[in-house]
Amino acid sequence: MNPKVSIVIPVHNGMPYIKQALRSALEQDYENLEILVVDNASQDGTTQWLKSQNDPRLVVVYRDELQSPAQNWTQATELATGAYTKLLCADDLLDLNIVRTQVQLLEANPNAVMAACKRRIIDSQGKIVKKTHGLTGLQTYEDGSTALKKCFLAGTNLLGEAASVLFRTDVIKQVMPWHERWPYVTDVATYAQVLRLGDLMTANQVQASFRIAATSWSASLVGQQEQQFADWQSSELETDFVVLSKWQIVQSALNLKVRTIARKLFFMRESRKADL
Repeated sequence: MNPKVSIVIPVHNGMPYIKQALRSALEQDYENLEILVVDNASQDGTTQWLKSQNDPRLVVVYRDELQSPAQNWTQATELATGAYTKLLCADDLLDLNIVRTQVQLLEANPNAVMAACKRRIIDSQGKIVKKTHGLTGLQTYEDGSTALKKCFLAGTNLLGEAASVLFRTDVIKQVMPWHERWPYVTDVATYAQVLRLGDLMTANQVQASFRIAATSWSASLVGQQEQQFADWQSSELETDFVVLSKWQIVQSALNLKVRTIARKLFFMRESRKADL
């Protein structure tokens, strides 16, 4: 039998997107799955809808007291019992073959601790905004330090949001909790700790959808992203796991500035759409 995979879904007020997210997890073309949902004191009907679901692979933990997003991600991850773990945010989507593809990559490469794929960007209505995104400049196999360095030079998280990656469960649990100091870089700051323990495999295909909407957590943090990424990067560089020259630090800052402006313009456009 294929190794067991845990898809963990932390959610707070996930309507209406949680329905599609959960379906995309349950419809994977990979049989040995468990789906773990941590409902973080939702008040929008998410709790009632989850209680109506009936699938033997699905386990839901209901919280009465609200915890931070990073704490909810951590609790969901720590519940995983599979050999591999994927965290799926409640407004994102998985393509039906992502788990199978990423398990094959990690099974074939014992030194790799996480696998990543490209993703598409969708808006609040599910319309494709960008057909393919991520992994720019990354090879099929990258050692952990090189993968992180390429993120620094690009001024962004090249590996993608949590839906795009799969971890070895023992490794992701070893670096818990998910980082909370810099909310905008919660994902890549935690990936950095994983990559200290092994290498990265990538699949040069789009296998997940990341939703960007005016009401999303990402949108609420857009004004903070540049400073948080810069602060996190400075903290990482102090450890010497990744070394950048003075020119590369300048290059990183310039790329971060350009990407920040582009994101702000995008969210301004999405906000206008929402107001129409």
